[in-house]
Amino acid sequence: MNFKKHNKISLAIFGIFLMIGLIGCSSEDVSKKDNTANEQSPGESTKGGTLHIAYASEPDTIDWMYTSATPTRDIGWHIFESLFALDNDYKTRPMLADSYEISDDRTVYTINLREGVKFHDGSEMLSDDVLASIERWRKASSVGTIANRYIDSVTANDDYTVEIKLKEVYEALLSDMSAPKSALMIIPSEIAEDAGEQPLKPEQLIGTGPYKFEKWDRGKEINLTRFEEYSAREETDWGGLSGKKVAYLDEIKFQIVKDPQVMINGLKTGIYDYAQAIPPDLYDVIESTPNIDPITYINGYSTITPDKSKAPFDDLKARQALNHALDKEAIAEATYGNKEFYKLDGALFDPDQKELYSEDGLDQYLAYDKEEAKRLLSESDYDGKPIKIMYSNNNENYKKISQIAKQQLEEVGFAVELVSYEWATYLEKWNDPANWDLVVIGWSTRFSPSELGMLVQDTASSGWYNSERWGDLLDDWGIAETGEQKQEVLAEMNQTVNDELPFIKVANETSFDIKSDKIKDYDSWVGQRFWNTWMDE
Repeated sequence: MNFKKHNKISLAIFGIFLMIGLIGCSSEDVSKKDNTANEQSPGESTKGGTLHIAYASEPDTIDWMYTSATPTRDIGWHIFESLFALDNDYKTRPMLADSYEISDDRTVYTINLREGVKFHDGSEMLSDDVLASIERWRKASSVGTIANRYIDSVTANDDYTVEIKLKEVYEALLSDMSAPKSALMIIPSEIAEDAGEQPLKPEQLIGTGPYKFEKWDRGKEINLTRFEEYSAREETDWGGLSGKKVAYLDEIKFQIVKDPQVMINGLKTGIYDYAQAIPPDLYDVIESTPNIDPITYINGYSTITPDKSKAPFDDLKARQALNHALDKEAIAEATYGNKEFYKLDGALFDPDQKELYSEDGLDQYLAYDKEEAKRLLSESDYDGKPIKIMYSNNNENYKKISQIAKQQLEEVGFAVELVSYEWATYLEKWNDPANWDLVVIGWSTRFSPSELGMLVQDTASSGWYNSERWGDLLDDWGIAETGEQKQEVLAEMNQTVNDELPFIKVANETSFDIKSDKIKDYDSWVGQRFWNTWMDE
């Protein structure tokens, strides 16, 4: 029995929460410069201290299952954990799971839970909690809804054993369960059942992570404190979101600060210890500033997504004209400036993600040709009316991309109107196709095709993309066993996006953060993580 993802799955309730902030791909040169920031400190690690983080975007919720938004992720993964997690090399490792077995026909997964793991409310994690969390994930998570189509039943054999039976082979199950986006976080059963498909309330933010939620002063800061009864794994070499985690800090304060200069001045004066989302053009300034270390990491790419539910971009020729009209190299250079902070690459995943990256199927990525764009536009259904490019004015990169795209599109015959909103209003406006024709947004690093929010069908986040071909490829991905089979699917996925143009990729982007040199043993990976990190006062 084959349960196709292309049967017009209604995921619109999740689509708008798949939006995320600044994104990018690491640069070899920048990484070499920053290695000293990530080396082990010669000092001895000690517990204590409050870490002050200047964070650029306040999350709508800290429910790491409900949304894939980066601000939610960066804070949520300190509080919550999943059955499986990605290590430093993006491989799936058991986290709250102790071990697992897969039946010979690959349709039954028996998961043995770690014993003695405590929730922040003091209760022990048992199979009933896992069952309730999986049940909620199957409905509330954009990743979980895809896995749900293959799941027949989830039962508890005893307090520490869970069994998942599939309707058919789905090789991507463990990958989906370890996804750092819309994550399968494990929470107490009564909370999972009470929350259902709604986001968790502050009093429901109970996880098993090394830090626990303390309070949230909206618009100002979110406070986490060390969980003294945290049950750590023993593996010290896994890294990423897996293995041993030690909460050295007494408290972590995510303080909402939107001005990069205020962030930098705050680090210089000791008000902040870490600052997120610094403009790349300030890299040279930071590198020469005493006691401040630059931090870079891969974090996705910037995109321009057309609304395919109505004219003009329901017409493929109009989308092809759009693609040929955009000089991505010029857009990237003007937007990011420093070439070490962007890379022109049309693939769906980053080159560092070796098991997910394919360089095939990218022939139309840099298809800039103004005359061809004019020809395609004249043959399309475009009627000459202004198209609206919508962006968030809280993000300087989105603003620059929108302005340059407007100029380039007008050169080939499009009439263009720019509309901008502050972030919260922008998210609200995005959900209604009447408000925009093109939307500029960045997508943080994804770790599976099931996580690609810009391609979730029939949602605002994908511009109401609907493709039987893409649905079939997700099916193919779900049953691909070997690396060779996966590479074939990934190449065809790249080709499908190039052919159907559900979105226009601009460039991979390197995220740029800064930290005080008092922060020791810090590993950026793909976002802010402050376990195994300590402060030298």
